[in-house]
Amino acid sequence: MNLTGQYATDFQAILNKAVQTSEVPLTLLQTQDTAVLGQKAALGSLESSVAAVTASLTALGADGATGALSATSSDSSTVTATNTGASAPGTYTINTVTSVASAASEVSTGFYTDPASTPITTGTTAPGSMELMVGTKPYDFTLTGNNLNSLVKQINGLTGNPVTASILTTSNGDYLSLSANSTGNAALQLTDESGATPTNILTAKNAGTDAIFQLNGIPIDQASNTVNNVISGLTFNIVGKSDSATTLTLASDPSQLTNDLQTFVTNYNALATAVQAQTGSSGGALVGDSTIRQLQQTMQHAISYFSSSSGSVESLSDLGVTFNGIDGTLTFDSTKVSGMGSSQLTDALKFLGSTTSGLGAYSQTFDQFGNSVTGLIQTEISSDTASDATLQKHINSTTAQINLMQTNLAKQIEASDALESEYESQQTELTASLQGLDLVLYGKAVGSP
Repeated sequence: MNLTGQYATDFQAILNKAVQTSEVPLTLLQTQDTAVLGQKAALGSLESSVAAVTASLTALGADGATGALSATSSDSSTVTATNTGASAPGTYTINTVTSVASAASEVSTGFYTDPASTPITTGTTAPGSMELMVGTKPYDFTLTGNNLNSLVKQINGLTGNPVTASILTTSNGDYLSLSANSTGNAALQLTDESGATPTNILTAKNAGTDAIFQLNGIPIDQASNTVNNVISGLTFNIVGKSDSATTLTLASDPSQLTNDLQTFVTNYNALATAVQAQTGSSGGALVGDSTIRQLQQTMQHAISYFSSSSGSVESLSDLGVTFNGIDGTLTFDSTKVSGMGSSQLTDALKFLGSTTSGLGAYSQTFDQFGNSVTGLIQTEISSDTASDATLQKHINSTTAQINLMQTNLAKQIEASDALESEYESQQTELTASLQGLDLVLYGKAVGSP
């Protein structure tokens, strides 16, 4: 706030000094809030890094529990396969594929000269009444506009979205085209029920087909090419016909274990770097935080995990994962796993354990830190959020007090300035009066020669 007046410069200095003094506690509050927000941001970043390590350990535990199973097909042009949760190896045979599932599609038996005006129905018994049949399921509706454009719009808006309607434009005119939105043998019919005699206005050339095949000699007929309810944890897709047998195999896959170990090392190193940045004399906002110390201990315990009951694989180093003591990061030699025989791979999976045993059990320990709801880091973040809210209230209150003090003090100073000016004016007038009196009484001003 800038003052005006005869003594503005002197009074402005007084005002500025008062404001500076009153802003000291405000500056302290702002400094505290900046520190709290810095801690909160650092904790949020750290939480993400911990969560990534948790996910990596969970994946390794799942590998150990399920045998790192991967699904393969001997003929991917006939059948493709994916492991969707299998827990045991196995081999299955698709003996033959007689039919691949396809969607039904039909066009209108006649064309329409103008899609906006040529009528679809002409009966008077039930004007505009129509019924769409998709297999054995009926969809009854009444045309809101008796033309091709309106019909297409209504069909596409049917509950359940059973088919897709469109218009085919030819040199003869426009045709209605319908395609089922699901595969399977389900004939399409669109019946004009407006007159006394219902009439199907669609062709009957493509009713769709089911997927028909034999699995281990058992015939299977289903509407979809995706099969996920026959073999537990194995999903396969029929993609082509074949008279020859196709073998589907669920077996331990070293490449899956290699990928998951590499992901773990990458995520661990990111966490190690994040933790390192919060330690030492040049550390970040979390220097001295007890959670950092606990997390460091957990990280050390995880990478030092040793098992004497897992055969040839007793530690992470046996999987090609080694510790760099200089910067606390890990390195991974993927050839260790890729070169394993079946018995070594079995030992490796035993070492990994599950999400509750072996190395994989550390996923639960890290989750205690990085869980976005119940983790220790989240608890600190919540505390910082509450502290920030409290400090912001104090900052706003203190700012309001300073502004009020500044306004009131400015008014007082401006009043003092005006009063001082008035006193000086009176002094000038009094001096002039006395000088005039001297001239009258003595013929000269007092003090003059």
